Amino acid sequence: MPHVEIPKNIGRVRMVMALGGRFAVWNGKDRELKFEIVCRKRKTATELVRIINSGQHNGAVEYTE
Repeated sequence: MPHVEIPKNIGRVRMVMALGGRFAVWNGKDRELKFEIVCRKRKTATELVRIINSGQHNGAVEYTE
């Protein structure tokens, strides 16, 4: 299970379609402020968006593909 650290100043994230037909959780920023998690399934990405935006992550999140 991948373990991802969540920065404090991430802001709101959303689900987008990434390259290769994958789904990504993205904060809409670029360069050093960019935060992105690439997922295989849409269900996983929407679950991560819900957890991160609601603040139920305690600084890190683990998810299954």
